[in-house]
Amino acid sequence: MRLPIFDSEDEPEVSMSPLIDCVFLLLIFFLVSSMTKVKSKDIDVDLPVSEAAVKMKPDDKQAIVGLDNNGSLYWDGQPCSANFLMEQLRATSISQPDRRIRVDMDKDAPFGRFVEVMDACQFYNLSNIGIRTYDESYNKN
Repeated sequence: MRLPIFDSEDEPEVSMSPLIDCVFLLLIFFLVSSMTKVKSKDIDVDLPVSEAAVKMKPDDKQAIVGLDNNGSLYWDGQPCSANFLMEQLRATSISQPDRRIRVDMDKDAPFGRFVEVMDACQFYNLSNIGIRTYDESYNKN
């Protein structure tokens, strides 16, 4: 049995198209997974409408405090107690006092709960606070 002998002109080639396909698939995967990370902190609330709101880009480094229509509290999209929220605000004031805090509040939430959250932020000297309002482009499903 004779083995085929390659001429010096016939060198094996590596096709680059499967490698390019893999790179694009990885790029798409990381883009999609990073987009869902920002959305996962949102809670299901009916946001108030504002005519004078200042539009800001979503920031994945901001802390999100949520209040639903029953007055339940959320920290970064996860349900929490008032004590846990106070601990998180205290830790934030120590480690990152300039960190932005976004309040997502249902328009039917008890106003007294909102006042408690704002009082806690003031107590811990957190002043970079924003209230999320309804935005047609961000809230469309």
